[in-house]
Amino acid sequence: MTNRSPTIAGFWFGSDLSWLEQLCLQSFLDHGHRFVLYVAHEVKGIPAGVETRPASDVFWPPPFVVKAEDRQGVAVFSDIFRLHLMRQGEMIWVDLDAYCVRAFEFSTDFVFGRSRRGDFPTGVLRLPTRSATLEQMLEFVMSSNPSQPWRGRRLQRHNRERTARGERWGIEALPWASSGPKAFGHFLRRTAEDRHAMAAETFYPLAQEELWKLHDPRIATNEIETEAVHSVHIYGHQKKLMANRMAGLPVSGSYLDRLCKRHGIEPSTAPILRLAWM
Repeated sequence: MTNRSPTIAGFWFGSDLSWLEQLCLQSFLDHGHRFVLYVAHEVKGIPAGVETRPASDVFWPPPFVVKAEDRQGVAVFSDIFRLHLMRQGEMIWVDLDAYCVRAFEFSTDFVFGRSRRGDFPTGVLRLPTRSATLEQMLEFVMSSNPSQPWRGRRLQRHNRERTARGERWGIEALPWASSGPKAFGHFLRRTAEDRHAMAAETFYPLAQEELWKLHDPRIATNEIETEAVHSVHIYGHQKKLMANRMAGLPVSGSYLDRLCKRHGIEPSTAPILRLAWM
């Protein structure tokens, strides 16, 4: 399959957009992509050119209560939402902290990458509708009383006993990342679809311990944006760092500051605000 300039899609819930989300959205527009942003409420600060659609076009309401201040609940629902989005066609999902360096022009239906640690983040994702990983992961996240299949027999036995006692729980009750990267990696390996993973530098060029480079003015742009890089993932905990220690703004002269200038984003008009989960 050859897919030139595919449509990019994301979901947002709980707040207006900060300069960081504006930057990432604008980066895809400036590389010629159409961007569809799914929302469940009015969201301010969306760049001109981004197409907004109601989340109900894909999957809404959530199967559990989702509150803006509940970071895990929002993350779990986003995990579920992106899987339902995969069932609808050929859009590529991106988190709104994924910055586009080069256009996503890939000759494959599978679009995802490894991290530097060797796991499989879900910040950039497309799976074909026929994907066994997609089918099995959707079944897992939508099931009653889900039990992480990558865990050992002791947990499986414990959860069977809980079920026998009449306990009920959903995917939102499981530990962080159980509906996202942990499950994704498990089902990719089980179906052997992990063979489609792109190299870490494609979408996740910075290892966790290298994220300081986003903020250090001494780091040159080409040190981060090497030839194979299509996207730079900024991660939510860096947003938290900027909200708590940098007045919600990029460090002057830093890589992030230079990106804002590249795309005409004015951070001071939409600083990163400290949210409840921060």
